[in-house]
Amino acid sequence: MLSRARARAIVASKGFQLAVVGTIFANAIAVGLESSPTILERHGTALRVAEILIVIALCVELGLRLWAEGKRFFRSGWNWFDLLIVLVALIPAVSHLRVLRVLRVLQLARLVSILPSLRRIVSAMMSAVPSIFTVIMMLGVALYSGAVIGTHLFSDVDEYFGSLGRSMFTMFEIMTIEAWPDVAAAVMDKHPAGWIFFVIYLVIVGFIMLNLLIGVIVSAMETEVNRERLEADQELERIQYEAIMAKLERIERRLGPEGSDKGT
Repeated sequence: MLSRARARAIVASKGFQLAVVGTIFANAIAVGLESSPTILERHGTALRVAEILIVIALCVELGLRLWAEGKRFFRSGWNWFDLLIVLVALIPAVSHLRVLRVLRVLQLARLVSILPSLRRIVSAMMSAVPSIFTVIMMLGVALYSGAVIGTHLFSDVDEYFGSLGRSMFTMFEIMTIEAWPDVAAAVMDKHPAGWIFFVIYLVIVGFIMLNLLIGVIVSAMETEVNRERLEADQELERIQYEAIMAKLERIERRLGPEGSDKGT
């Protein structure tokens, strides 16, 4: 029987991870090919065989990880996500469940839980959600305020500021720093000093707040990297401690009772 230590070594190996990534991509390609009636008609049998092999491989991979990690497997949200995706892949090919089976393409999302770099980005984004939400609220306030001011100042430019709703859409376009020259040109034909409004709005929204949003995300990334380093250091210390204790136990067993008596 495969020992837990051996299972952990297999799961942690680079070859195993590459095999899992390859299986996930193969699953995604198979799901995409099944969406074509022509390919499904010509190669339906081959696709079904490939699907069965992929599902078996995913179940073996999940079972191996479950045996390697034991109860710790269920402490990770990523592991629960992987388990759910594999269960979706096991749904039988019944007509009324076919839509659920299409969700097998979500196996691609498992790349996030397998690849540390992607997992780090997602974890950082999740931890930064409260701060991001605060910045988005500030952007919303700035957008709404700009739309109200723009509607009062440039209501005669009906194409862009004819109503509050149209003004909000215009201010959102300006926020993306894409179409604002066209908007500014149309406004300045009737209001030569209108450029002041656009410059102030762009400085506040397009430069300050958007850069603040980027800063929040970068800060969350740094925090996540530091947290992973701390966890890695703690895990290394735990492994070293267990190795030392195991070595001491072996020494004590070799010495036996006589060695213990001599020591006393």
